[in-house]
Amino acid sequence: MKYLHEVPHIRAGLDYLLLNDRVFKKLDIVPEHLAWRYTAPGYDSLVRIVIGQQVSTKAAQSIWKKFKKEIKNVTPARVLKMHDDELRALGLSGQKVKYIRGLSEAVQTKSFDPQALEALSDNEVYDAITRLKGFGRWSAEMYLMFSLARPDIWAPADLGIQDGLRIYHRRAERPSAEEALKMGKKFAPHRTAASILLWYLKGVS
Repeated sequence: MKYLHEVPHIRAGLDYLLLNDRVFKKLDIVPEHLAWRYTAPGYDSLVRIVIGQQVSTKAAQSIWKKFKKEIKNVTPARVLKMHDDELRALGLSGQKVKYIRGLSEAVQTKSFDPQALEALSDNEVYDAITRLKGFGRWSAEMYLMFSLARPDIWAPADLGIQDGLRIYHRRAERPSAEEALKMGKKFAPHRTAASILLWYLKGVS
């Protein structure tokens, strides 16, 4: 499985919104055009989320490519053997180096088990991930969406979703996170699919 639209319950949400939502049905697209990648759950997916914090998708992909080329087998033990300056040379900020080290130490000492997240509820996953230093709600939401492929996840503080909502509602300015949280309720129980469509809407406008 390569893309989120290939996950059956995400695909069902996309099909429903593209058929029934007043704005999305005007996009005249099929889910196969929505190339948002699924990333298998685990440690390296959480590392990618740290890399993606507060940078563009293009920049995150570039840093991850360097990261994989340098480290090859991305494991906590391998990362912890690297010096801070080696990690920063790959494009990571000092803060992100600390966050990735903290994650690596938590997995290494078994105080955090990424594989165990699959059996947890959405709220339990939020709680487990946000206990890690440097992992806030956005990080948990991205993992729930892209690695666990949960169908009803909403990230109201994500600027791409806010921009998509601005276009969706024909507003001059994007909504605040608080407003976006309220706006997302109409898309339940398909908020992951709605997020993909809002990101697409932002990209084509």
